[in-house]
Amino acid sequence: MKRSLHLTADLLRRYSRRGNFHSDVDAAATIGYQRLVAQGMQAAAPAYGLLLDEWGDDFLARGTIELKFVGMVLDDETVDAEVEFDPDSGSATIGVSVDDRTVVVGHATRGEG
Repeated sequence: MKRSLHLTADLLRRYSRRGNFHSDVDAAATIGYQRLVAQGMQAAAPAYGLLLDEWGDDFLARGTIELKFVGMVLDDETVDAEVEFDPDSGSATIGVSVDDRTVVVGHATRGEG
């Protein structure tokens, strides 16, 4: 399953507290970035949505998710999530990219119901 999300500067600001490199361009510039930096969970959001669509309450009540954030996502970029479900094991493999660059990898389990 696949899902995308375009992360605008406005979305990054709304998700983050004020005065840091996630919400303030000047703060981002102090550490060498010309644009806002998305928080990891914001970049992973489309994958999480796919897990909820597929597993619903079982995942919320008993599931697990392990994510590794391996790349940076900046404002005005689109994250493309792909989740491959294994119905036999109740597990899923997660990958999120921007263009051809991987930014999040991970694994999830549905949990025993």
